[in-house]
Amino acid sequence: MRSMLCFAVATLLAAPALSASLPPRSGWAATSSSQQVPALAPAHAIDQDETTRWGGSFSPGQWFQVDLGKLARIGGVRIHWDSGFAAAYSIQVSTDGKVFHPAYAVTDSPGGVEYLVFPAEDARYVRLAAPARTADWGVSVFEFEPMSADDTARVTGLGGTGDTAAIWADGHPRDIAGKGAERNVAIHLPHPLDITGLEVTWAGPRNGVVLQSKDAQGRWSTIDSDPGSLGDASYLAAPGTFTAHDLRLVMTPGQGTPRISRLRFLGAPRAMTAMKRYQITASRAHAALFPSSLHMQQVYWTDVGVPAGLQKAIFDEYGDIEPFKGGPLVQAIWRDASGKAVVADNVERTHALRDRWKPMPSVGWSPQPGLAVTTQSVAIQDGAQPVILLRHRLANQGTSRIDGRLFLVVRPMQVNPPWQNGGPSAIHAMTLARDKVTVNGRTLLTPLTEPDDLGAAPFGDHGATEITTAIAANALPKAVDVSDPQGLAAGSLAYDVQLAPGEQRDIVIAFPLGNHPANADGSLPEPPPVNRARVTAGAFDALASEVSDEWQARLGSVGLSLPDETLVDILRSQAAYMLVNQTGHAMQAGPRNYNRSFIRDGAATASILLRMGEVKTARDYLDWYASHAVHENGLVSPILNADGTVNKGFGSDIEYDSQGEFINLVADVARFGGGPESVRNYLPKVRAAMHFMQDLRARTMVPGYMADQPAPQRFHGIIAPSISHEGYSSPTHSYWDDWWALKGWHDGAWLADQWGDKELAAYARTQYAALRESVAASIRATMAWKGVDTIPAAADLGDGDPTSISIALDPAGQMDVLPHDALVTTFDRYLADVRKREQPGELFAYTPYELRNVLTYVYLDRPADAAELLGTIVRDRRPPEWSMWAEVVHSRLRHPGYLGDMPHTWIGAEYARLLFGMLMREADDGLYLLPGAPPAWVAGDGLKVTKLPVAYGELNMAARRQGDTLVVTLDKGIRAGTAVRVFWPGRVRPARVRIDGKPAESWDADGIRVDHPFHKLEAKM
Repeated sequence: MRSMLCFAVATLLAAPALSASLPPRSGWAATSSSQQVPALAPAHAIDQDETTRWGGSFSPGQWFQVDLGKLARIGGVRIHWDSGFAAAYSIQVSTDGKVFHPAYAVTDSPGGVEYLVFPAEDARYVRLAAPARTADWGVSVFEFEPMSADDTARVTGLGGTGDTAAIWADGHPRDIAGKGAERNVAIHLPHPLDITGLEVTWAGPRNGVVLQSKDAQGRWSTIDSDPGSLGDASYLAAPGTFTAHDLRLVMTPGQGTPRISRLRFLGAPRAMTAMKRYQITASRAHAALFPSSLHMQQVYWTDVGVPAGLQKAIFDEYGDIEPFKGGPLVQAIWRDASGKAVVADNVERTHALRDRWKPMPSVGWSPQPGLAVTTQSVAIQDGAQPVILLRHRLANQGTSRIDGRLFLVVRPMQVNPPWQNGGPSAIHAMTLARDKVTVNGRTLLTPLTEPDDLGAAPFGDHGATEITTAIAANALPKAVDVSDPQGLAAGSLAYDVQLAPGEQRDIVIAFPLGNHPANADGSLPEPPPVNRARVTAGAFDALASEVSDEWQARLGSVGLSLPDETLVDILRSQAAYMLVNQTGHAMQAGPRNYNRSFIRDGAATASILLRMGEVKTARDYLDWYASHAVHENGLVSPILNADGTVNKGFGSDIEYDSQGEFINLVADVARFGGGPESVRNYLPKVRAAMHFMQDLRARTMVPGYMADQPAPQRFHGIIAPSISHEGYSSPTHSYWDDWWALKGWHDGAWLADQWGDKELAAYARTQYAALRESVAASIRATMAWKGVDTIPAAADLGDGDPTSISIALDPAGQMDVLPHDALVTTFDRYLADVRKREQPGELFAYTPYELRNVLTYVYLDRPADAAELLGTIVRDRRPPEWSMWAEVVHSRLRHPGYLGDMPHTWIGAEYARLLFGMLMREADDGLYLLPGAPPAWVAGDGLKVTKLPVAYGELNMAARRQGDTLVVTLDKGIRAGTAVRVFWPGRVRPARVRIDGKPAESWDADGIRVDHPFHKLEAKM
């Protein structure tokens, strides 16, 4: 998963001297249940360097442990987490390193920097343990520092008995001692801490609280306050880090006895931002009317845009829209005649795409009995700029009159949530008019349906004037021009709705996106005005039909029908999403987090678009990428920014799969987009990329290479270490790079043959053979060194990752390099793990890149397992009717975990490749038909493929089982002399086979080979 590669270093804190009362650090030793690579060794988490880290395996149940060298009195731990933190974990202690017991446990860790406090324990060993049953991706820690009991915070002012240190963990609520105005809680810090504040979880009534801090001179100052009694927690934080010497909570007098359930220090990343203040307000009055992501609930979205547009909107499952990257969210709120207000988040919803596959999404919901609301979004080209249209259609499907008001609220937040690198969308200034809404000086939207009322408001102190309360009361503010230094202004358009039974009303707004790139600060220039003569509320259906026809024309050339139409809908949707995700010529895997182009997924995407008839799009991408990323020495930069510059971020120029992927892209354009002569001008770049691949291999062949490692022969002659295979944050000898290099040598030899360059072809085949031999030897050596009976993913680790191994089979075509028994064992165990996900209550997270593994079962001649895995992953589309995946699937639908991006079209390319690969395979010895088609695909009306570009021409095929006879027909398109092999769905040997009316001579339970294209094959099963 690429997100797990991008381990951004967290905000650093200077580590305070908390270990003075502990045994000297020179005697400490760190161990762990696992580590990824030497650069992530356990010792890095106790070296007092806040930039080095320990990283465990990407699996649950990992632990990290410090041996202090001798017994000590422990009262807490400071943890500086990397981005891979455990949401649930425990701190366990032991005197002998054998028997451990928990001293602290948490299920809602925020990550960042945590100062944990617990009742003092005598211990020599202190362990951080993630639970075995979790969906976390493993853990990674910059620093783990046990704290002496003498150094930890001491709390006074709590009633009851027992160690007050227990108040820092769940399950130990305490009253606040004192009476009336004297109810204060003091927190003494023996050593100053760099924090941003304190979080207080309440277990009883309260009437406001103030957090104060004492500085080194003994002066008290207020850090933050939380007035009133709403909410179960008070988040009291400064705008940035401060040094705390002592803290106190000052209670506002009120009825009842305040009671605290838990205290928690807030580390540096948890400062009081404007967005955090907004989230706190959203958790209190009228909480149900705020977007769900503010309540830490996962949200799913799709994108809406014109092909290759500079900006695209994201439209979420509730009908909310973020019109451009980083832009504000527009949400619909319905208020009925009784005063009840509701949003789509809290009612049942339906989802659809136009014609089941076109990127024109809609959400249906019913805010009250009889009222159906359908929210639709479509992107049109209006002159030189794209414009996003949003229509809310309200229809009275009941028998009684409906009266109410629809509010369209512009909020200072994105659809893309904070855990997705989204979150705030600051609104410092807003002006509302009946023909235009302006945010921060730029036109945001044009109401094509004139509103009946409008109003805007700043946020106010602690959200006192936040607009949701006014909406709930049906009393919009009178102001239409507001400013807010916090960036939390909001505004609303309001539409009065009166519908008799059977009536409907449309409310349409337009978002002009302009035709210029974003400014350096991410803002967009002022767009041209919307053409109000053409773009009107009444023209919505006609404009949408034009867009629908355009999508049909672009993606309708390849015909495919299967008994399960959903599979075909997903294919077409993925192709459409690929075009929407694209920015200019840059292929991008998603609309938000992937605002850059990787050759890895760009080449895969272009290959699918070639098969879908988008030849120019793929060729333009190749031309664009090659002109910017292929260097004179043959290095292919793995990442380009959308403007064509080389991306210098994480992974820049140390991902060595790029060379092979570039050559593969050139070859695919030749095969499916114009022939070898059409790409002859790439010969110098292909030759240079080949020589760079040879150089990468030569680096591991120098005498003594990796001689300090056990079994150094496992590194000999393979591709030099890189971070290409997602999951490796440090350069690693990943076989992923070798598989792509082999694909590059194979396709390079084919290209050289086609171009008539015999010398280059011979060179490519020689290097291909040498690398194959080295990889085969390395895999055997790594398995022996590691003592495993499965295929390793990297020579350094001997680790297992079936998803990366699958590319060895397809597209690399290297199945015979892999030890067969180990290959079978690897994928037997993988499938068993997948089946565990079906157990009730099972927690898991996985990447739908696992779609690659479907074709592995096809290669293993296990089509039933392939179909089972395909069905399992297809089920995990979110939402299913939008036919797309995020980069990460979580078992908990609303878990606020990182998704990567969505719709994620590298995953879409993997899906398309497997679907085509189940229908046909382009082998060196001919064209294979139906290699992975399960019996269900030829049942009923069967399957049909028309105009599908393949390496041997154009595939036009139909297959159907009629009674006990399988009939496969091929129309013209496959080149004469091409050998054809047909596989039997179900793998049952037919009693008789006829080819073009003549009895066949030999076949087996797998299929039959024919040395030329046929027209009709009949197999009596």
